[in-house]
Amino acid sequence: MNEFKSDTAINQNLERIWKIRVIIQDLQNVVNNIITILSSDTTLDQTYAEIAISNIKDCYYHITMAWEELNLKVSKGENDLDESKGCLYFAKSRLTQSISEFNVLDNVKLPNLISRLKVVFETCWNAFFNEYKRIEPVRENDFPSQKVLELSETMYQLPCSVCGRIAVEFKIGYGRFDKDESLIFRGITHSRSLRRDLSIILFEILKDENLSGVHEFMKQYHGYEGLDAYCPECDKIYCWEHYNATEEWEEGFYDCTYGTCPEGHKRMIDD
Repeated sequence: MNEFKSDTAINQNLERIWKIRVIIQDLQNVVNNIITILSSDTTLDQTYAEIAISNIKDCYYHITMAWEELNLKVSKGENDLDESKGCLYFAKSRLTQSISEFNVLDNVKLPNLISRLKVVFETCWNAFFNEYKRIEPVRENDFPSQKVLELSETMYQLPCSVCGRIAVEFKIGYGRFDKDESLIFRGITHSRSLRRDLSIILFEILKDENLSGVHEFMKQYHGYEGLDAYCPECDKIYCWEHYNATEEWEEGFYDCTYGTCPEGHKRMIDD
């Protein structure tokens, strides 16, 4: 029997995962305190306060979803934890957005609660990732050695150089609002449709496995950040997790995303 799927291993993992609920309860207590303050302070812009409340509730909701997905997978003896991770990353995005909104609201009690919120969330985040590291299979040697995967004449994928997950995809197809076929780009921060005729240029670059060439192509035809999953100094592709992508928000509005690769190279990857 697979060691991970044995009853003993499953029960041990579930016991540890259950303890994360205690941290989540701490997070809920802080969130509830913040909501109480924002709801009762009549001097605040209530429309703005309601938006901030909605976002911090969404943060907490996705934390609980991350826990439920983790608990469910482990109880079944499965170790594909991407759905749990996705919920956790979304919770982090909402947290960052909420804090940017709280900073606008003028309430003397909020700064201490924001500090507490950051500490409890980080504790929760670390608890989740400790379990991910324990449970997920080691993937470093379980992916193709190529920098570029040619799935067909009209579809190419770029795997993360650390874990092998697909970080970028280029293909001919239809985007959500496209009336005609386009060159579809899907990266780690967003997706976009480009002119179909540009595929002639791009696919030649991809066939040569020229990642820096793809980056320059994206800088010319997409935006000055270039290819969001690419580290120019490493000449490597990273997924969202291994590029340590971090969103920044300003007064509740999305500002940009920075990536910091495993070698410590940091750059803006989306604006």
